[in-house]
Amino acid sequence: MPRFKYQAMTKSGSVVTGSLEAENPTDLISKLRASGYYAMDVSPDVAEEKRKIPFISFMRRVKASEVEFFSYQLSTLINAGVRLTRALAVATEQITNPIFRDAVDKVRYDVEHGSEFYNALAQHKNVFSDLYINIVKAGETGGVLGLVLARLAEFSEKQRKLKSAVISALFYPAILVTLGTIIGTILMLFVIPRLSGMFAEMGAALPMPTRILMAVTGAIKNFWWIILAVIVIAVLAIRRYAKTESGKRNLDRLKLKLPLAGNIFRISAMTRFARTLGTLLDNGVLILPSLAIVRETVGNTVYRDIIANSEKEVERGGTLSSSLQKSGEFPGLVTHMLAIGEEAGRPQDMLLKLSEYYEAEMDKQLERVSSLIGPVMILVMALAVGFLVAAAVLPIFEASNLVTG
Repeated sequence: MPRFKYQAMTKSGSVVTGSLEAENPTDLISKLRASGYYAMDVSPDVAEEKRKIPFISFMRRVKASEVEFFSYQLSTLINAGVRLTRALAVATEQITNPIFRDAVDKVRYDVEHGSEFYNALAQHKNVFSDLYINIVKAGETGGVLGLVLARLAEFSEKQRKLKSAVISALFYPAILVTLGTIIGTILMLFVIPRLSGMFAEMGAALPMPTRILMAVTGAIKNFWWIILAVIVIAVLAIRRYAKTESGKRNLDRLKLKLPLAGNIFRISAMTRFARTLGTLLDNGVLILPSLAIVRETVGNTVYRDIIANSEKEVERGGTLSSSLQKSGEFPGLVTHMLAIGEEAGRPQDMLLKLSEYYEAEMDKQLERVSSLIGPVMILVMALAVGFLVAAAVLPIFEASNLVTG
């Protein structure tokens, strides 16, 4: 179906612009009238035809920073009292990426025709993640859409800053890796084979580091295609396994046990749990519907299953804090503060305080990990380069001893 750009006037007299799919200009005018708009100008969307070219679509992916800016912009407009449809129209005009602009345009169209915002976003999972959609659902249900969009933008900004910090920390080690790879390749292809031939003529044995390096080189030369096939098959198998329910659960459990990173995953889940549940309860959403939303936003199947079991406990008359405590996966700080909030009849107050605590803790953990990555990588590369040098230099010393001896 072709797409047309339009300029239209609302009942209040303001002018809006956008683009929609329609059979023809007359069909588009009818659609605009059904939405309460009066068409002023309609023309074919020429840029849309370019966007349909698969190669262009492949090259122009939506960046996380673009979704972050969109979230900030939308939250500002909504918090200022602008209607969602109007806010989406304004945000669409600021988007330069044609793929992203098209997705948001379609979201706006769906919302204008009665769809809930999170359902409209769910039609574009190549642009908006499941976490993003579920958190928007929580905000829409609790009547705090502007607030959760701002939180999503802040979360995305922190992730972007962490990525930048990690890239900066890895810049110097990456240079060492490149140099080490070049040196290792030269040694394996040119230096070691000659030394091997020389030692064979002398009837002497090569040093252990050199023999290990030669064995690795020979394996790569003779069986590179098998090694490559094994790597490809392993990657595909892991990706397929990760899409299964048991695979997701086991991988998520493994994430929580990883050194350094495991604590970050745990704190991230606690932050989402406390912030989302506290926000929903603070805006009058009942506990059971709130838990149903929270379990989809927590971002880890281990905690999702615990929250699902807690729903059943609460439905039977139990308390959420005691149910979470039985699982053994939620920190004592969370369960104890939640219990205090339940006794006072204001669990949302404690949950929001917990979210602030864990957000601050997350910043500390990210800073700590990013500062450790650089030194660890340098140490690993120093050991690797040391081994390569030993594999090349030891045979030379051995050869000189044989000649002089």
